[in-house]
Amino acid sequence: MTTNLDTNLLSAALDRVLPPVDDLAGAGAMGLAEVVVERSRADDRFWDALSTVMNALSVGEFLSEDGDGQDGAIRAVESSDPNAFTLWLDVVYSIYYMQPEVHKRLGWHGRAPQPEGNSMPPWDESILSNIRKREPFWRKV
Repeated sequence: MTTNLDTNLLSAALDRVLPPVDDLAGAGAMGLAEVVVERSRADDRFWDALSTVMNALSVGEFLSEDGDGQDGAIRAVESSDPNAFTLWLDVVYSIYYMQPEVHKRLGWHGRAPQPEGNSMPPWDESILSNIRKREPFWRKV
């Protein structure tokens, strides 16, 4: 599928879908357009979805619209091809929510749950008591 791939257009669309909040830039202003393109190229389904969304948005018209007009254009794409739009949004969200500045804004630590989180109760050896009473049901080799 040929794609009307203008990163300015994609950045503007990203800023409408994930706009700035206080001191956190919108997804487009964060420079995520290239990452969205790169990630989409790795899977035909995502590339087709990106192509569908970008081809449905007219570069000149979309960029000259005010916020409400851009939102309307994005809603029209969502209505005309909800499957492609959802796949595109999945890529966008996964990239956006991996960003350290988004983690900071959300107050998420962004580290692995162990060794500092998700503490487990101490091991209770009595759990295995019934099993230990059984005769082996296998052959020793």
